[in-house]
Amino acid sequence: MIKHPRFTMALVAGALVAGSIAGPVRADAPRADVVREADIQARIEQKAGSEAADRQVIQDLLKRPDVKKIAGNAGIDIARANASVGLLSGAELADIAGQAREATSTTGGVEHVTLAVTTIIIILLLIIILAG
Repeated sequence: MIKHPRFTMALVAGALVAGSIAGPVRADAPRADVVREADIQARIEQKAGSEAADRQVIQDLLKRPDVKKIAGNAGIDIARANASVGLLSGAELADIAGQAREATSTTGGVEHVTLAVTTIIIILLLIIILAG
């Protein structure tokens, strides 16, 4: 019946080799190269939480009485600067939040705080002007 026994043996050997190379395959096993939806959602929530924290640091700095006084002396509308915090995102937000944290925690004197706060407020006003 079988006319080509070598051909049949070659097919069987090929199937065995292919099966041993591929290894066991389970349909329910997670693949390492696929990102799960829960992981994506967790990363989005982490980024949103980080941005919210950065915005809060800036807004807290702008609420301080000494900052309001500096802004008033410079003729800067603190309400507009505070409103523009919501327009910030990405590296821009992180940079200004870093400056706000530094200004909040600094003990380098009034001049340093005044310069840092004025810089932050000016950047926020530029964002308002460019976005509007």
